[in-house]
Amino acid sequence: MAKFSLSSLQAFVSGFEQQPFWIGIDVHKRSYYIALKRSDGQSTTWVAPASPQKFAEQILHLGICVAAVAYETGPTGFSLARSLEQAGIPVIVAAASRIPRSVTAGAKCDRLDCLKLADYAAKGMLKPIAVPTPEEEARRSLIRRRHNLVDAVRRCKQRIKSMLLFLGLSEPVAVTNWTKDAQKALQELDLEPLTRLTLESYMRELTFHQTELCTVATQLKEMVTSSESCQSVAYLQTVPGVGSTVATSFALELFRPDRFRRAEEVASYLGLAPVVRHSGGKTPSGRLVPVGQKRLRSLLIEAAWMWKARDAAAADLYNRLVSRTGIAQKAIVAVARRLAIVLWRLMVEQRPYRMAIVTP
Repeated sequence: MAKFSLSSLQAFVSGFEQQPFWIGIDVHKRSYYIALKRSDGQSTTWVAPASPQKFAEQILHLGICVAAVAYETGPTGFSLARSLEQAGIPVIVAAASRIPRSVTAGAKCDRLDCLKLADYAAKGMLKPIAVPTPEEEARRSLIRRRHNLVDAVRRCKQRIKSMLLFLGLSEPVAVTNWTKDAQKALQELDLEPLTRLTLESYMRELTFHQTELCTVATQLKEMVTSSESCQSVAYLQTVPGVGSTVATSFALELFRPDRFRRAEEVASYLGLAPVVRHSGGKTPSGRLVPVGQKRLRSLLIEAAWMWKARDAAAADLYNRLVSRTGIAQKAIVAVARRLAIVLWRLMVEQRPYRMAIVTP
């Protein structure tokens, strides 16, 4: 791919300034691989340094009519999209899992990737995702940090249990269920001196993650209390079985809930929409679409069990689904999907949950 040359680009766009152009970018940490597609189907490519502000200035300097700039989500975040929007350039940030892929394997490189993005954007084949504001992104980062710390605590406990299994030692009862007496039970184990040092290292790591988890949880609570999402979180917790963790995660991950027009869009965003395969007059539902907010989906499924146990309407829905499918896992996922839609409606309408009356 050629290096950036302003003169060659000006020659390429000359005579087409009033016609639409589409731009595809393969975004990397240090460089942008860029494809510029004209309305007559011709394209040119080049490489530019990874600088959102400079790239926006270059596009504006060309004086062309940009129909869309398209790039896929990745570790570089949304700084490029925000810079383009600020410059008045339309941008499409497409979820990597929703970009069309070839059925058969073929050549793949950065140049081909950016050309495909420009071509897909010109054909209207890319569906943009919502770009969070810096404040919305900061809130999401805090709740995701909490989830990461929960995973870290779980991994530390599992490593300690794996160590005991490897040494042929029986787990103390307090360690099996990890009660408040677990640390005392581990200290009373008869271990070799160096093995004891290893265990103490694991315990220090566990203590660190537990302390960080408490700190982040406190910060998260203070953040929610002082933000405009406080009322939404309170409404979500009026649903039986939905606690502060599920409510906060749902409110922060589903930022701007009014951007969803239909319940099906919410289910798809959360990865709770089933794959439908229509054939021969039948429309069976298969597995879930393998995209969406995986952590939030897991939390909603856990909350669905509690909702079913405390709400007669949810229990009735679950029983009907189990009697129809005979599979409890499929039934509870459908209940979680209904729960997600209920929570979405509560956020949009800004009201508490009203339990339905189930007639026998």
